[in-house]
Amino acid sequence: MSAKMQPSEKGPGPGPGPVPTSWTADAGGLGTDPIPVEPFVSREFYEREREKIFKRCWLNVGRVEDIPEPGDYFLRELAVCETTLLVVRGKDGVVRAFHNVCQHRGNHVVWQSRGRCRSAFTCRFHGWSYDTEGKLVGVPDEKNFFTLEKSERGLHQVSTDIWRGFIFVNLAEQHETLSEYLGELGPALAPYPFEEMPEHYPYQPEIGVNWKVLLDAQQEGYHVPVLHRLSLAPSVASLEGAIYRTHSFQGFGPHRRISTPGNPSFKPNPTARLSAKYGAGAMDAFAGESEAAGSEGDVMHGAFDFYTIFPNFVIAVLYGTYFTYNIWPLAEDRSIWDIRMYYPKPKTAADVFANEYGRIGLRDTLIEDGSVHEHVQSGLKSGALESFLFQDEEVACRHAYQAVMNYVEGRV
Repeated sequence: MSAKMQPSEKGPGPGPGPVPTSWTADAGGLGTDPIPVEPFVSREFYEREREKIFKRCWLNVGRVEDIPEPGDYFLRELAVCETTLLVVRGKDGVVRAFHNVCQHRGNHVVWQSRGRCRSAFTCRFHGWSYDTEGKLVGVPDEKNFFTLEKSERGLHQVSTDIWRGFIFVNLAEQHETLSEYLGELGPALAPYPFEEMPEHYPYQPEIGVNWKVLLDAQQEGYHVPVLHRLSLAPSVASLEGAIYRTHSFQGFGPHRRISTPGNPSFKPNPTARLSAKYGAGAMDAFAGESEAAGSEGDVMHGAFDFYTIFPNFVIAVLYGTYFTYNIWPLAEDRSIWDIRMYYPKPKTAADVFANEYGRIGLRDTLIEDGSVHEHVQSGLKSGALESFLFQDEEVACRHAYQAVMNYVEGRV
């Protein structure tokens, strides 16, 4: 499933370009049949996803800015994998991740969600202690054990790698490298200046919705003229007759990118125009209007490029700002929507204003998205709908479903 599809009008930048005959047909192999609802409501299917997807794939758990100094750490609860990870920058500067499990009796070693380890991590049950490299360095009454080999009782480490400042882990014993897993998507995003936008604003709602329903609600523009008619819609170019048109779509194996065109005729309000002088606003960023944008044009395909790294990590890039989602399943009908918005670090009051204006504008748009999630899940659970009828602008949803089925059914 690797297909590159661009409008006939080549080159990055906002603008709708000619519409292809069919994104779905051009992608190849996706089909056009209705998609069954059962995988979006079934407990049994969710259990298969846990084993076949989340315990096998590379998962993003944070960024290097979360732990900038040696000894800095944070905890990442992965309920879908039935574990909590301790992610720490060692005194040697290397970022590692461990199951947060004491190798004596299984207690959680670290209880605070984040902090800095100045000497060692010490279990509160019996006092076993570990250094920032996971080595067991202290055991009270050590001589009274029978067969203790401290070198064999370090914290259980999981595979960890970093791509463009994003920290990934893989819980499987055998797996492909992160670079192999990302495939062509890695180079495609390589020029984007993530490191120039370290400032982030987090939101983390828990929602009564299947993780795939939540993701699908974000990765199509068909809903924009309706759900976002009073907010985002005017900044999108191709809304003639309240009809949305995708700028470009590309599949990278199980991963994907869908791009939205900006509206060159969009006229932001006076507050937005002021914000755009110093940073990325909200609607003006979607229109590609930020005057503070830097080298983003080297990588952008539309004014808004929505990348999904399978299974649950989204990087949505714009001019002058980007945001990420980690959609963490809790059950077949519950998820955590972990949202982070990234901006350049403010140096002046004007920069602070621009960041805040952008944050609030995007937050309000996401609230509109979130308003429908639980209603959709409730409707699916009723049994009144047996299948989804995806249209061509929902090609990313169809691509996502096929990627899930490839893993769950063992084709990958």
